[in-house]
Amino acid sequence: MNKRIKQIQLNNFDARFERIYFEPKPKSGWIRTIREALSMPLSFPAKLLKISVQSVARLEKNEIDETITLKSLRQLAETMGCELHYVIIPQNKSLRKIIEKKAYEKARLAVKEVNKTMELEKQKIIDSETSIRFLAKEYVENMSKKLWSDDEN
Repeated sequence: MNKRIKQIQLNNFDARFERIYFEPKPKSGWIRTIREALSMPLSFPAKLLKISVQSVARLEKNEIDETITLKSLRQLAETMGCELHYVIIPQNKSLRKIIEKKAYEKARLAVKEVNKTMELEKQKIIDSETSIRFLAKEYVENMSKKLWSDDEN
């Protein structure tokens, strides 16, 4: 995939993330919170899923503990007339910022290594920060998978 298309995809995702807002998961979990808001007894989803009331209670606990499977979560949601929407959102709502941060870190390490070598020859980089920003910008523009490898610059 060429760089231009990768940049367009990145911009498209970031625009989508800007529009997304989710409430944090309630302490008692979404399933229990919604089930109770509907005044739905544990026996109702248990009957539809052909499992015991205790199994439904365990699944609700598993949601709180984050050990529930997506399949179980989806099935429970559907018994309550709901849909499960699974989404991963960058913490700062920007994939570009994640890439920029990683690019800066990688550039900083690369400039540090070059500076070490050049210092031995009495040719230390005068303005390391400018060099770091320049190299980081190159990493971001190239959108290379090498950005995520520790052994390549």
